[in-house]
Amino acid sequence: MVYIESVDLSTRGIVLPSDRVGMVIAQPFLSLTTAEPYQWALNAKPRQMQLIADTLRIAREAHHGVSKTHFTVFPEYSIPGREGVTLVEVALEAADWPSGTIVIGGTDGLTKDDFSILAGEPGTHFDATNNALARMGATEWVNCGITWVKAADGTVERWLQPKLSPAWPELNIKYDEMFRGNSLFAFNGPFDNGTQYRFCSLVCFDWIATDLVKKAWRFVVDELGRQATEIGAELPLSWLFVIQHNRRPSADSFLVEVGGFFDQREIPNVRRDRACLIFANSAGKEVPGKANLYGETSLVFSRQTLFEEPDCHATFCNGGPSFRSTTLLSSYNDILFRERGACIHSFAQVNPNSLSAGAAGKTIALNNAFVFPSPGAADDPRTPAGPVPASVKWLNDELDAIESLGVRYSQAPLAAAVNVEHSKFVNALRVIPSKSVTNSVRMATETSTTDNADEWNLSEKEALEHLLHTLEIMGLAFGSVAVGEGSAHATVVMGDKVVDLLAVRGVTHTGCIEHSKELLTLPRRRVLLISRDLDNNPWRTKDGNFLKPATAKLSSELDITDTGSGSLHLGYRRLLDIFREAVTTGRVQENINAELDR
Repeated sequence: MVYIESVDLSTRGIVLPSDRVGMVIAQPFLSLTTAEPYQWALNAKPRQMQLIADTLRIAREAHHGVSKTHFTVFPEYSIPGREGVTLVEVALEAADWPSGTIVIGGTDGLTKDDFSILAGEPGTHFDATNNALARMGATEWVNCGITWVKAADGTVERWLQPKLSPAWPELNIKYDEMFRGNSLFAFNGPFDNGTQYRFCSLVCFDWIATDLVKKAWRFVVDELGRQATEIGAELPLSWLFVIQHNRRPSADSFLVEVGGFFDQREIPNVRRDRACLIFANSAGKEVPGKANLYGETSLVFSRQTLFEEPDCHATFCNGGPSFRSTTLLSSYNDILFRERGACIHSFAQVNPNSLSAGAAGKTIALNNAFVFPSPGAADDPRTPAGPVPASVKWLNDELDAIESLGVRYSQAPLAAAVNVEHSKFVNALRVIPSKSVTNSVRMATETSTTDNADEWNLSEKEALEHLLHTLEIMGLAFGSVAVGEGSAHATVVMGDKVVDLLAVRGVTHTGCIEHSKELLTLPRRRVLLISRDLDNNPWRTKDGNFLKPATAKLSSELDITDTGSGSLHLGYRRLLDIFREAVTTGRVQENINAELDR
């Protein structure tokens, strides 16, 4: 049995706006000890304390555009013990922290002594009946969720909620066991339009635990159903927060519960069709980028909310198999934050009940979704303290994975020199504007059919690699190569001429040529196409350059009023061979010029 204790926040003056609330969710990379109780490693704790401070500062600044941040959320294990709890509470008690706000977070493993101290401090609420300290063994420890509330009069209170069920790492222990809680808090209060809100929180595995009579969320819904029956009315559940340190947040075993939660046929007098389900997870790596584990902080709504799905919105996507590797959420409105590395999310969450049916009421679930960096992180386009376009996120993630030609061909005489070029162009490409990213990827990919970066796949990845490697060699040869300028991929100063550089990867060289013609129908200056076919076959020189091969030379005799006369073509296979064989950068330039003059 899991006991549900209702907390009436109307007595604290916690009135929430009925149209939208401000939210800030930390997504830290956790560095915990390898043995229980799982606590922050000493060398990593200062960084995490700073992340907590930064998250609270961002919450105060309310970049999301709402009057204040109503919910600030820290995932499971995010708060380093009593020291971290104190840091949160000092911020909340300060005069500049707004009243009428809520903070939800999870501590790292608390010893029995530390938990007992927290439970006994003023302003603390703890179900001492169902979570009696007397039944806690001397070697047991607590994975604790805490909800803080700053009342209208400035008073700060907290509710301690021990985790109900251990996850496998907390069960497969060598030494001390995790204490199992036996109760949850369900909070309620008024919206500013007179309707009611309700919310509660679960700690990670409590969402799916099977060692209970029924799922923890069902205990909450059943209790609300009992209350609704008692008063002969319907009661809404507005938010359910699941704070996590979850290796595989999109595992079927975790997401399958979404269907049950939103199934309005069960306990119909507890309305969940307008609920917001928040999965707040820790990060998969210390810096922004791709990660196979953790991350995927998200919000899930039922289809009854009337929210629209944007095609390719900044900062978050619509989930789906390419992100979730499952179709379990295809029947729901899945708001999935793309960034899986350490960061801080800030956004305004629209209340589904504020929407009107019809074209005039069309909107999306989040406004002003910004991504902030974790402490000490280097400048990165994926954490700009603002929105992150999908193409920018995609580009920077893929650039992380592309190795330099100097690494791939480490025995080449110019391997070290081309490594320098690689770093230079990676840095240059990272910061080009999002529209330029989209144009560059589409230009580089003969087979690309979409501007939606969430739908880009292997073809676009290979085309980006082709572009970067082309830039490396051209930069090595000519020095003056600038990306992100004009309508081509880059400009190159070749002799006394400025040439537009276009790198295209496709099925055939001919296909790459046709693709380039479609892109540059009226080129402003000479164009050099570097094409690569499916098998990286050489471009047959005897076939000549494209458009007007008879005049496609770098000589000063080119007719600059005839765009065709400035079109040059070189196969990537030959360009790569020139790099691998050359012993000086001068020789690379000479051999490229010789190829183009044939």
